[in-house]
Formats: sequence, C-alpha cells, structure tokens
Amino acid sequence: MAKKPEAVDNLLEALVWMRRKAKKHEAVDDLIDALMKMRRKAKKKAVKKLRKAKKAVKKLRKANKKTVNRERTIKKRTTKRRR
Repeated sequence: MAKKPEAVDNLLEALVWMRRKAKKHEAVDDLIDALMKMRRKAKKKAVKKLRKAKKAVKKLRKANKKTVNRERTIKKRTTKRRR
C-alpha cells in the first residue's frame, strides 16, 4: 500500500511546479529552500526525541531486570553433570 503524502510533500510539489512555470525563480527558490530547511530541522528533532525515548526504555528494562541467584544455577549444573 502506498504511503499517504503529507501536507509538506504536497506543498513542495506545488512549489516545484510553480518554479517550472515561473519566469523568475528566486522567490520560489527561497520558499523551497526555507521549507526544506524546516523539514530537515523537524526530522532531526524527531529522531533526537526517538533516541531519548529508546534510551529511557532501555534504562528502565535494565533496572527492572531480575538478578540471577548464582548459587542455585551452579548447584543445578553440578547435579546435571553427575548423571
């Protein structure tokens, strides 16, 4: 299934179309550049937020991890070898 285009994608597409049709491109080029810059910034921000969230989850999992009773596991191993 195709990915649904976002409003920003539609706007960029319209600006590129305008650029092709326009006689003087400078104003449209500036708009395209500004939009692309904003988009990159937003993407970086989202990735950074996602990384922080993943780190927090990892930290929680590590904190909740139960410790193993080593004496019990050693005892089990030695009894299995004797058989």
